[in-house]
Amino acid sequence: MARFTISKINEVAERSWWRKTSRKGLAKKCHLTEDQVDELRATREYQQKVEDLMLSQRSSLEEFEKWVKSHQKQYGNMNHFGKQMGLDPKVVPMMVENVRRRHAAIAAGKNKAPKMIQHPRKNMNPNSERTIGSCRNSVYLYYNQQKRKNAESKGENIWECNIGRTIREPHTRINEQAGTALPAENLKIGLHIKTDREEKIERIIHDILKVRGKHIADAPGREWFLTSPSEVEEIYNSLF
Repeated sequence: MARFTISKINEVAERSWWRKTSRKGLAKKCHLTEDQVDELRATREYQQKVEDLMLSQRSSLEEFEKWVKSHQKQYGNMNHFGKQMGLDPKVVPMMVENVRRRHAAIAAGKNKAPKMIQHPRKNMNPNSERTIGSCRNSVYLYYNQQKRKNAESKGENIWECNIGRTIREPHTRINEQAGTALPAENLKIGLHIKTDREEKIERIIHDILKVRGKHIADAPGREWFLTSPSEVEEIYNSLF
């Protein structure tokens, strides 16, 4: 079996993960033969790199389980993911269990959370328009800057905003969620609430906005609302 450098293993894994590059495309882009791509993907080092990606792109075991369930719901199992990454389907369940254990160890304080491996494209500005609170976790509101401009040009003071929570920096979590349809560089963090009660605060803000008829039911995901940073801050200040 051919020997491969760590940088070459990382390159193949990250192209497979982010760009879903085909076997033929990997051979061309990574200066390998197609047989070498297969050999590289069969190594334990490659599997470890894929596990690192699976771990670093989800902020908690809960988020990871949602990701696994979404694959299972759409495809019936994790075989589609294994095919995308060029893995033997037999090793994927073991890798998923390894990532579960690693997330559990992080949650228990036994291991440190890994640094997120950034998408190879421009990322959003990490600065928020307004930050309140002083604790370690976060509830955040972000929006597409063009959507805000369009609303304000019509004299409107609300627009599509995403309200979520994370135990990491908000821009790290948002960069995970952004894709080609929602380029991260077009996004802006309008409000960053630093808190250790992020789950409760996010839920209450969501519930109040739903009662006000602000939830966007047909948006991708359940966290989009017709609101503004000032409205969400007003809700927060009235309750906490």
